[in-house]
Formats: sequence, structure tokens, C-alpha cells
Amino acid sequence: MKPNKRRKRKRIDEAFIRENFSDRQWQSFESNEELSSAKSEEMHRFVLNEIFEKQAQKQTGKIKLIQFSKFASAACVTVLLGFALYLGVNNVSNQVKINPVAKTTVQSFVAENTWKTINNKDQEILNYRLPDASLVTIYPHSSIKFKSFFNQKLRDVYLTGKAKFKVKRNTSRPFSVYSGVLKTTALGTSFTINTKGKNISVKLHTGKIVVANVKTKRPLAYISSVGTTLMYDPNLESARFIRQTKLVKALMETISHEGTVINMKNIPLAKVFDLLHEAYGIKISTDQKEINRITFTGKVDTVREKPEDILKVICLINNMTFTKVSENEFFIQKSN
Repeated sequence: MKPNKRRKRKRIDEAFIRENFSDRQWQSFESNEELSSAKSEEMHRFVLNEIFEKQAQKQTGKIKLIQFSKFASAACVTVLLGFALYLGVNNVSNQVKINPVAKTTVQSFVAENTWKTINNKDQEILNYRLPDASLVTIYPHSSIKFKSFFNQKLRDVYLTGKAKFKVKRNTSRPFSVYSGVLKTTALGTSFTINTKGKNISVKLHTGKIVVANVKTKRPLAYISSVGTTLMYDPNLESARFIRQTKLVKALMETISHEGTVINMKNIPLAKVFDLLHEAYGIKISTDQKEINRITFTGKVDTVREKPEDILKVICLINNMTFTKVSENEFFIQKSN
């Protein structure tokens, strides 16, 4: 263990002071009394040593203060580095927590902008449900292309070939089908588009559609009549319409005789009048244009029924009138 030099020095100083600066000596000291050279020299050395020691202590204190400052600075730097490292770890942790969300957002953005193609290479029709629940019937050797997720404003589909669309109604998001140079738009309806062949055809089944030219961005037609088909020639840039006509299926005509009774089923009126002429010997004149599409089904008893009674029934059920020109001649026409 190192000796305490400071305490030893203090004891030496106290003994030196008691020996050389006693109260008795100070009280008996007179200013005209001169110290011996030995005492004076000893006091001079003591004073110098004290000054040097004080300066050394101050210098040591400064060094210690500097060392402490350095230590404190190093400690501060260490603390700051540790805090920065803590923040960095937290940032990394936060990034790890945020990254999945950001990754999901990026994936969602990519998914919304990814195109999907449905190609029917089979010989049978293919039914496919679009992201908005609209149903598409894709015919053989045809395909559709659309974004995996429709956006909030538009529902766009690109068609090659033939397909029928049953559009899920949504008045805030128009449904458009691009087929070559044509764009068919609907809000909620059904229609068929065919790009095969020379012309592009668009046929309306239900609701309403607007057909526009993609190049000019101008509407070609507003179609609201069910069964109407738009035929467009891209080469001539011309359009024409085909209106649906009701096709009347040819019904089987049957005529049979049971004594004086003639059984008729789906017999044209012109033919009925010929039968009445043979049975009654009467002449019936008509407006041929009015009776061309009218048929008659019923029974005629040529013995019990008069010609006038039969003609009344025929005219009544077909909204016609007859006029008796003479005893054996009648004229039939459409009622106004």
C-alpha cells in the first residue's frame, strides 16, 4: 500500500511552522530585527516549494479534469452511438413491420395492372365469370383479354372472335368491349359480338348498347331494339342494320271430311273461301293483301250452317267485316 505523502507533508509543515513561527516568536518579533541568513534561506525555499506544489496540484487537477472530460466525452459518444444503434434497430424493426404492408400494396398494384387472357381452343363454348360477376360465353377459337381487377371507373374487355356478354348492371362503371375498330358499351345488358369474317357484328339481346368507332371516338349507333344487329365493314367503314323479324313456323295444314262437316286446321283464308265456294256455290271477294297471313281452324257444317253465319265467325275472330253484295256474293275486308 502506498504511503500517504500528503498527510506526511502536512505533519512536516505543522512541525516546521511550530518550530519557526511560534506565537512567542511572532509576539517578540520586531521589524528592525533581522533574520539569520540560514533562516531566511530556509523560509525562501519553503515558500518556493509551496508555490511549486500548488502549481503542480493545479496542473494535476487540470490534467484530471481533461481526462475526466475525455472520459465524459467518450461516454457521451458511446451513449449517442448506442442510442443511434437503438434507433437504427427500431427503424429496421419498423421497416420489417411496414414492409409486408408495402409489399402487399405493391402486389395489389401489380395485380390490378396485370392483364389476363382467356383463350377457348376447344370445339365447345366456354362460360367464364369476369371479376365484376359478368358472364361471358366464349365461342370456339375465340379469346378475351382484361385486367385481373377492374378499376373503380371502367370495365374494359378486349375480344378476338365471338362471344356473348351478360353484363352485371353497374350504372357507375360502364362495361365496354373492344372488338377491332368497334367499342360496344353497356351498363347492364346482354349482347353478342362476332369479329370473324369480313364484317363485325353486334347483336343486342336485352337492354341498350352504344357502339362507337375507336379511331374517331364517335358513336355509330344507339341500339335499344332487341334483336337488332349492327353489321360494320372495317374496310369500307360503313354500317348497316338488320332488324329481327318474327319467323312464323310453318304449321301443318289438315283438312278432313266427316259427312257434311269439314274439319280445317291452320288453313289459309283464301283456301277456306275456296272450300266454301265449292260447298255453297257462293262467290267471296276479298282484299288479298289483308288475308295472306290469316289462317283458320274450325269446323263447318255445310248443311246446318248458312254461309253468312260462317263468314261472321271468321270475320269476328280476325277483326274483319263482310258485305253481302247479292244472294250468292260476299265482300270481306279488314275493319278500320
